[in-house]
Amino acid sequence: MVKTNLIILLLVFTLTMLSSACYAPVIEGAQQGYDATKRVMLKHDATPVDPAEQFKLGNTYCCKGGGPLNDMSIYDNSKATYWYCKSARQGYGPAQLQLARLYSGHAIRGVHVILRTSALVGTAETDFSSALMWAELTANNVGEGDVDDAIELRSKLTNKVTDKERERTVSLMENWQTAACQWNEVMLTHNDREK
Repeated sequence: MVKTNLIILLLVFTLTMLSSACYAPVIEGAQQGYDATKRVMLKHDATPVDPAEQFKLGNTYCCKGGGPLNDMSIYDNSKATYWYCKSARQGYGPAQLQLARLYSGHAIRGVHVILRTSALVGTAETDFSSALMWAELTANNVGEGDVDDAIELRSKLTNKVTDKERERTVSLMENWQTAACQWNEVMLTHNDREK
């Protein structure tokens, strides 16, 4: 009886996994369609000046996480960080935390089964100094934002960064409102340092 129940459980689990793999492209397409529609609605309301609205618009562009399917996505890290930076520089905690996640290589939000799978195969671009700066700001932010997540991310990054990256983080923190923030600026600077 126990063996039969185990076989049935294994069969149900296998069928569930197989069927979810068949629906993954449909789910991914639906999520991308939802984000594209939401983006149009937010843009239709003119350029948002409210940091929460800027953050929401950034979310509709976020995020690519690396891997072979990176270029097949409607998501755009440059456009996402454009809006996140506008919001984060006004002290909006959720945008600061999302920048920390993005630059630490952990930006994919929501279901996104296909993007997550692609990210497992590839390598996300990272800039740990920028990530640590944004995590530090969010962790110290007494305003909005998920401070507990920021503290956890800050702790992980602190254990991961080199002494040189830690020094750069301190320098970035001194002028965080004017530091390179948008994807192309940060990654260009990061790639120049790597050479």
